[in-house]
Amino acid sequence: MFVGAAAVWPYAPDALPVHFGISGEANRYGGRVEGLLSLPVVALGVLLLLKLLPRFDPRRDRYAEFATAYGVATLAIQVFLALVYAVMLGIMLGAPINPTMVIVPLVGVLLVALGAILDHVKPNWLIGIRTPWTLSSEHAWTATHRAGKWVFMAMGALLVLAGIVQTPWLIYVGIMACIVGTLGLVAYSFVVWRGDQRRPAS
Repeated sequence: MFVGAAAVWPYAPDALPVHFGISGEANRYGGRVEGLLSLPVVALGVLLLLKLLPRFDPRRDRYAEFATAYGVATLAIQVFLALVYAVMLGIMLGAPINPTMVIVPLVGVLLVALGAILDHVKPNWLIGIRTPWTLSSEHAWTATHRAGKWVFMAMGALLVLAGIVQTPWLIYVGIMACIVGTLGLVAYSFVVWRGDQRRPAS
């Protein structure tokens, strides 16, 4: 991403689109530093955090149990950010791209990728569906992540479909489905926790 920024820098205009509305129209512009370097810096920061934070996790000993899943999640997030950045560079160079109709399905693909590995993630404080109930009950964690796998993949598939059919109202439906699905998993984690006879006494 930094190489891309360096390659585009001499050809980029002084004012670059840095924020877009749901319609895909730019509603805020910034200079070259903000427009070309913000997302690469964010991606680098996310990567460093994903590499360093597990060392400070009280449950850091569990990461070895899902090292492959954690690696896939890290890679998926970085690829997603790189693809979003490629879209932004294309727009900056004048390509006729509606960012909403491209980035929304990319979010969907990311959700599908994360959902696919969700049931392999073991209890930790960094990634996964971390509610007070999944963090205090191994059974609640396992059951919630098994359900979350299919919820995440369904939410992602809906967002991908919204991008393919290029229908704005379906994007709103997909966003609402993500909100409802997330809240549903939180509620489900509580229900499973309540039924776990092995959970710590409150």
